[in-house]
Amino acid sequence: MTDTSTLDLNASAPSAQRPPATRLATVWSMVGPILLVCVATIIGNSLSSTIGLQAQFALVNLVIVLGLQLFIGTSGVLSFGHIAFVAVGAWTFGLTTADPTLKHNIMPNLYGFLDRAELPTYVAVLLAAVLAMLLALVVGPLLMRLNGLQAGIATFALLGVVTQVLTYWTKIGPPSGQSMVGVRSVWGSYGLLAFAVAAIVAAWLYQQTRTARLLRASRESITAAPGVGINVTLHRTIAFVLSAGICGVAGALWAETNAVVQASQLSTALTFTVIGMLVLGGTNSVWGAVVGVLLYSALDIVLVHLQSGTVIAGYIFSIPDGTEPLVLGAVLILMLLFRPQGLTGGRELGWPLRRPARRPVGD
Repeated sequence: MTDTSTLDLNASAPSAQRPPATRLATVWSMVGPILLVCVATIIGNSLSSTIGLQAQFALVNLVIVLGLQLFIGTSGVLSFGHIAFVAVGAWTFGLTTADPTLKHNIMPNLYGFLDRAELPTYVAVLLAAVLAMLLALVVGPLLMRLNGLQAGIATFALLGVVTQVLTYWTKIGPPSGQSMVGVRSVWGSYGLLAFAVAAIVAAWLYQQTRTARLLRASRESITAAPGVGINVTLHRTIAFVLSAGICGVAGALWAETNAVVQASQLSTALTFTVIGMLVLGGTNSVWGAVVGVLLYSALDIVLVHLQSGTVIAGYIFSIPDGTEPLVLGAVLILMLLFRPQGLTGGRELGWPLRRPARRPVGD
C-alpha cells in the first residue's frame, strides 16, 4: 500500500494566514534571485562588450530554464521537448518583425498574411507566447498522461516534429538550410533583464498557487495522488501550458538577441544545454534555476576566454580548443554523481535574517 503521508496537501493554506516572518521569508525567495540576476547583469556589462553580449544570451537562457523548471520541477516529469516552444516563439517573432521587403526576398513562398505581417515588438512577443501556449494546449492533454521514459520520449518527439516543420515548410519560413535574417533587434542587456525578472516573478507566483502544490504532491507520490482526488493530468497540463508560454517569450528574446533564426539552432543541442543548467542548480526550485544558469554561464564565459588566450600576470595563458564542452560535461557528470539534487538541493533561497531558535532553560 502506498504511503500518502508525503502528499503536500496541508500546504494549501493561503499566504495571508501564515505568520509575518514566514510571509517575509517566502517573498525573499523571489526577491533574492532577482537581486542576484541584477547584480550579475551589471557586472557582466561593466567588464567588456563581449562579456556583455554573452550575458544577454545568459539572460535568454535563464528565461528558458525558468520555463523548464516551472514544469519539470513541479511535476517531476522530464521534458525534452520544451525547446519546441522556444522555436515557435523565435519563429513567430522573426516572421512578424522582419522587414517585409527583405522577408519577401529570402522567403518568397510565404503565405500572403505572413509576407505582409509586421507587428510592434511587444505585440510580437505576446503573440509568440500565445502560439506556444496553444501548441502546448493541443498536445498537453495527451502527453501529460505519460510518465517516466515514455513522457521523455514523447516530448522529444514533439521537438523533432516542430523542428522538421520549421525546416521544410517554406510557406512559413525560408527554404531548407537557410536562415531567417533581418530579425528586429531593439533590446540590450537591461531590456532582457526586465523580461528575466518578469519570468522569475511568474515562475515564483505559480509556485504559490494551489494547482502547483497539488502537482508537487503528485510528484512525491504519483500512485497515491489520484486516490486523494488529485487530477494529475489536469494539473500537469496547466503547468505545461504556462511553461510553454514562458518558453515562447524566451524564443522571441532569443531571436531578437541572435538577429538570425534557423531551425537547426533550436533543437537537441540547446535542449541538453538548458537541462544541464537546471540540473546543475537544482530542478525543484526557482532559486536552483537561477543559480544553475548563472554558474554555468560564468564557467562557459571563462572557458571561452581561456581558449582564445588571456593575459594573466603578464603571461598569455590559453587552453586547447574543445576544452569548454569537456569541462562543462565533466562538471555535470560530477554533479549527477555526488549531488543529484543540484547545488541548491532543490530548495528555495532561505531568509538570511532568521533568528536562531532559543535553547530550553537548563540545556
